[in-house]
Amino acid sequence: MSAVPVRSTAWLLLLGLFASYLALAPGTTDGRGYVPEDREAALQMLAGFNALVKGRPVPPVAWTRHGPVPLLLDLPFVRLGKLLVSPDFVLSLEPVFLTAALLTLLYIWLREFSTPGMSLLLTLIGAFGTMLWPYAYIGLETKQSFFVFLAGYLALGKGKIATWPTLVLFSVICALAISVKSTGIVLGPAIAYLIYRQFRGEWFSQWKQALVACSIISGIFVLNVIGWRWFWNPWGGGVYQFEQWMFNSPFQLFTNPIGILGSPNKGFFIFAPVLLLVIYAVPRTLETHREITIFGLIVTACIVALLSMLVVTADEVWGQRFLHVAVAPLLLVIGAAWPRFEWRKHVVLLLLGCIGVAISFLGAFFYYGGRPGASEAAGQNTLEWLTGDSTWNEVIFDARLFRVWMKGGTDPVFWTPVHVWAWTPPKDAMTWKSVNLRNYTEPQSFLLNRWNLHFEPAELMIFRICLVSVIVGPLLLLWVLARTLSLWERVRFPVSGRAAKCGGAGGARRSRDP
Repeated sequence: MSAVPVRSTAWLLLLGLFASYLALAPGTTDGRGYVPEDREAALQMLAGFNALVKGRPVPPVAWTRHGPVPLLLDLPFVRLGKLLVSPDFVLSLEPVFLTAALLTLLYIWLREFSTPGMSLLLTLIGAFGTMLWPYAYIGLETKQSFFVFLAGYLALGKGKIATWPTLVLFSVICALAISVKSTGIVLGPAIAYLIYRQFRGEWFSQWKQALVACSIISGIFVLNVIGWRWFWNPWGGGVYQFEQWMFNSPFQLFTNPIGILGSPNKGFFIFAPVLLLVIYAVPRTLETHREITIFGLIVTACIVALLSMLVVTADEVWGQRFLHVAVAPLLLVIGAAWPRFEWRKHVVLLLLGCIGVAISFLGAFFYYGGRPGASEAAGQNTLEWLTGDSTWNEVIFDARLFRVWMKGGTDPVFWTPVHVWAWTPPKDAMTWKSVNLRNYTEPQSFLLNRWNLHFEPAELMIFRICLVSVIVGPLLLLWVLARTLSLWERVRFPVSGRAAKCGGAGGARRSRDP
């Protein structure tokens, strides 16, 4: 693998994915979980720092549920937003950038053992055929997913860490991986495995390096815990809040994992269909790429174990959001199992990728809060119904909204979420209320829902950025595809003298490697 083509292709891929995502971006963080809380806290931190520098009274800062570490990562975007457009818009670009960076890192890692064509195919399926696409706009989970995967790459994809600066960088990344969320400690086993792989067999000779790594990780984590305790203590503490959601039957430790992965409403495989191939990939990669397979399985198992202890294993947000962190590691396992693309063998891969694109498009096109809003209007907004009732299946619901949007018009379109009573309705049965789907069909894309409207100067800037991205993003991705096909042709038909000497069986085998 040539470092220069991979590096230049990776940069093009990063820019192409970032611009392509911007085409449908909402351009705001409002209504995206706890992200608005983080934005306001970051603005307060900037105001406090400004007051401190100028010798003024420092205003109080409202700490958020995940502590100061994620706020520190938000600060550059919020500060830039005070100079360009708005803090809200620029902060909304952070998850878009982190998702594009995560996928670019996946591509780079795949190129270590997969052909250029297979690496690009899996990366694009991950970008547009899994839950990574909707979450680039939702803004949740992206920090944790990026840092966990980056830590894995530094530990497993780059070999042994040989220098102190790289060791410090690796340690900080590991600390961020378990600190950007208050539940991040659940991924401790995955980080512990990475540290074990780095120092295995060299604990005595590298005890100083191991001590420094563990000290940095634990130090950053403890400081962040102190920060998020300020948020949770007035509510009785984080542990107390978690206990309110704990299961009440040990049988759920068996039933919940099955539902987390395969539920038709919130199953992980529904929102990332290509990952079904992991079932077939793991037995192969445990022999050929054992380290990355174990890493991917540990990351997945940690999150599944956490969710299995809850009464409700998902929330109202798109898909199985807490397993967002497992998507990239499991895609890596698939690439390790099938490093070369072969049409006859990988028809299923393409089919699952296409299904994933259709599902993920719906999640990216509509705001995830539309379904909870409709369920509230219908008087059916319980978490159990939202996560387990087929009537409120979010893929089907968004598909229904998309059909209404495609037909156009402004007339009300009423839909009644009817349920089937078990033979005989009770005497005091509730009346099923109808909801107007037209109220929820507005795309979340800034470009689409602001088309032909009058703009303020800041809004006009956002509109132009999104409009340019519609053209630039796909063109950059086509450029990456062209480079990949060109590289494939050079491999198939070598023209150099050195390549001519590589004929025979080896040359024939390479000619089939896209």
